[in-house]
Amino acid sequence: MTLERGMKVHAIVVTFNPERDVLRHELELLAPQVSKIWLVDNASSQSLGSWVDGLGLHDKLQWIQMLGNLGLGAAQNAGMELARAAGASHVLLLDQDSQPSPDMVDRLLAASTQLQAAGVPVAALAPVYADSATGPASGFVRLGLLDFKKQTVLPGQDVVEADFVISSGSLIPVNMLDVIGLMDESLFIDHVDTEWCMRAQSKGYKLFGVSAARMVHTLGDKRTRIWFLRWRNVPYHSPFRYYYIFRNGLLLQRRPYIPTKWRIGEAFRAIRMLVFYSIWGAGRFARLKMMILGIIDGIRGISGRL
Repeated sequence: MTLERGMKVHAIVVTFNPERDVLRHELELLAPQVSKIWLVDNASSQSLGSWVDGLGLHDKLQWIQMLGNLGLGAAQNAGMELARAAGASHVLLLDQDSQPSPDMVDRLLAASTQLQAAGVPVAALAPVYADSATGPASGFVRLGLLDFKKQTVLPGQDVVEADFVISSGSLIPVNMLDVIGLMDESLFIDHVDTEWCMRAQSKGYKLFGVSAARMVHTLGDKRTRIWFLRWRNVPYHSPFRYYYIFRNGLLLQRRPYIPTKWRIGEAFRAIRMLVFYSIWGAGRFARLKMMILGIIDGIRGISGRL
């Protein structure tokens, strides 16, 4: 670990019924890079307590058991509050299946320090991630007129500005939690990171992708290769996730700080998803049911856990 002088990065890893071998590898990659790991479990069906004790990371790892599955935002907030109270300078958010490269944290922290020294108001920085199933590295998202555009990182580009980043892999200066606030727990899961990013931008803060910081991350529960105008590797989630995607997308449409470009792009994306996921793939009727229920509850303004 070669953290910048005076910097204390605390990682918050949120779990719910994780694949333990995958999680073990993640924690082993992460431990040398950070000052502390808060493993926040959202009431998995089997306790992780004895398993955590057997990892031998007692000097770095603290296991936190939530009282029920309270959602991604609530678990992230619990970890961030603990990290802030323990004197962290930055928090690093991670999902249970994300695999950071050995120098990912140092790369993110170096970029954050450089930008802040130049007077740039940094809300969060994120790595480039490769999907564990398909391999190609991600770009970073910018808002187009009618859609979301992937901004590919070009050779020689160290840092690129983004309009929003996924939470897993995001490095956030702790003082940003005071001015931007914590995650919106009422969304439970899906669009939690989107909402926080848009809220940060509405307050004048910026988001960045760091090309040299790398991570392997899984999108969706499974992928299927299909032909739809071109060959695509399509991620599929469990049916309940589509409820939150559609409901929370509609809830965000009403919030005054959400940019118009996002509202338009998300509306077109939702229409495409509704058509595609209700036609292709096993379980399409279960997904369609959840999407419709999400639309109804989004119109009614219902939030929280389904």
